Amino acid sequence: MPSGLPVIRTKILVPRRRSELLSRSRLLKILGNTLDLKLFILAAPAGYGKTSLLVDFSHHNQAPVCWYALDALDSDPKRFIAHFIASIQEKFSDFGKMAKAALAELNQDNLNLDPVISAIVNDIYLNISEHFIFILDDFHLVRDSKVTELFVNRIIQESPENCHFIVASRTLLTLPDLSLLVARSQVDGLSFEELAFLPEEIKQLMSINYHQSISNEKAEELITNTEGWITGLLLTTQISPKGPIESKRIARVSGVDVYEYLAQQVFDRQSRSMQSFLLRTSLLEEFDANLCEEIFGCKSKVIMSLSSKIEMS
Repeated sequence: MPSGLPVIRTKILVPRRRSELLSRSRLLKILGNTLDLKLFILAAPAGYGKTSLLVDFSHHNQAPVCWYALDALDSDPKRFIAHFIASIQEKFSDFGKMAKAALAELNQDNLNLDPVISAIVNDIYLNISEHFIFILDDFHLVRDSKVTELFVNRIIQESPENCHFIVASRTLLTLPDLSLLVARSQVDGLSFEELAFLPEEIKQLMSINYHQSISNEKAEELITNTEGWITGLLLTTQISPKGPIESKRIARVSGVDVYEYLAQQVFDRQSRSMQSFLLRTSLLEEFDANLCEEIFGCKSKVIMSLSSKIEMS
């Protein structure tokens, strides 16, 4: 790019739709309303299938989809904008000349977003005539960057009517003009309550992908135990495409189970003060090895991990 900023192309390509991914028609139908909106929000904790749903939607949707998978490094505004521009140019080759020229002039020490936002909006208006959808996945990873948040807020507000955004995040959005968009009926979304798997979807998952049949009662029991949290179901031996023996083997060699997933994807991503609060307020008045075994299924591992983290805090 003229700006000299490298772009990682795998971050701006729609991921391949894996064959075992379950199409959830009730959610795809709701996402189908995106072309009538400025912004569609997917807000739910880790493991509720946000990315999988968006991948499925992208492959079913007829309108062009621009994809941007975020990571923590994208908090840098110039890096973010470079990938944002590249994502649109990936689908629309005529777009980008004005936008990249403006980005090249953006001063890192004095980030005046007006010229680059104007250039991107005008570039879209002049060079893209059809409706398209821009997906920002894992937006929570950059929400602490006020400049990046301001850029996204203004782009959503000022983009032409043919540009529609889907933002997936583990936290609620704090865009400055979100309330205005809501008041104008330009926003819709899905929360963890809608993303949680229903009993019928669990049965479909087992039947279509794993060639196993479970009763309505078993499906209801799984939902009751996990509240429809699909990652929790898949990381246990309650349902497994390979069966309990193979599933346990994978857990042994990878070291990943429900506890590890929550520790890495939820606990470790909290601030140090929040970690300390959670550790000091979550200890039971009475607990021993047998109780840990019953709750976590990993007696010594949990005790050692909790103890070490308390000592560090």
